[in-house]
Amino acid sequence: MANNEARYREAEQRLWDSVGVTPIERRVHLGRTGVSVRVLEVGEGPTVVFVHGATNGGSSWASLAARLDGFRCVLLDRPGCGLSDPLPARFEDIDELDAFADRMIVELLDELGLETAHVVATSFGGYFTLRAAAASPDRFGRIVEMGWSFGAPILHVPLLMRLGSVPLFARLATRMPLNERAVRAMLRQIGLRGALKSGRFDQHSVDWYLALLRDTGTMRNELAVAPRIILPIRGLNERVLLQPSLLAAIRTPIQFLWGEDDPFGGAETARRFVEQLPSAQLELMPGVGHAPWMDDPDHAATVVRRFLDE
Repeated sequence: MANNEARYREAEQRLWDSVGVTPIERRVHLGRTGVSVRVLEVGEGPTVVFVHGATNGGSSWASLAARLDGFRCVLLDRPGCGLSDPLPARFEDIDELDAFADRMIVELLDELGLETAHVVATSFGGYFTLRAAAASPDRFGRIVEMGWSFGAPILHVPLLMRLGSVPLFARLATRMPLNERAVRAMLRQIGLRGALKSGRFDQHSVDWYLALLRDTGTMRNELAVAPRIILPIRGLNERVLLQPSLLAAIRTPIQFLWGEDDPFGGAETARRFVEQLPSAQLELMPGVGHAPWMDDPDHAATVVRRFLDE
């Protein structure tokens, strides 16, 4: 699929118009990594950096950022995602991914001229955030983790992700034409069934996500650089699980907002994972899936604001 930045920007603009906010766009060059990333900024106040999940983009946070008056929300397109530059080379193994995860957010803070910042993260973004908080604890204020974080034990690896670990299928997936029906099926598999059914993940959001996959290199870039994180038969490569010793070393205050219906891991997974973090607290949301802020953006904003204001 060929990139079409203009078409992507049109869909993204409609999404932001629907939440009544116009973000400020800027480019930030990550010197050590060697790529330019795009960030969108909303509001004024203490800085909160938002780190999205796999095969996604910064505008996935639009409904939450629009509700966080009093904060400067910096929404990152991770390298290779959205309108950020792709990484220059593939991660040859998990160790290389870990080293990048340890430094990426800190490198962004350096380039933004920030000594510290709060972070809101989800899924694969949670992996970057927790590893960075362990490696550089003095750079983080407070952290909010939305839903299951990559690096936690996984209850179920969706078939789509297993197939994506097969090189031939991955290549075909990046060439197949996508339509709204296929995107809705994909979203249901990765934990947004309830948000789609309720209409919280509305037509503007669906159109934006379709444009992200169809009109940017996000999916192609993510598949191109990933080491063997998911295995076709065994599912999650256990090498990426965050070890108890790493979790125990994280002293940054963390608020988890976790949906009990998260297909990657529900209430029991959440309790067992969060109890390993000495400064973390957990709120479970009944009937909510993988993206709590999309199921209930008002409640998610209340939780974020209350926790960061502490």
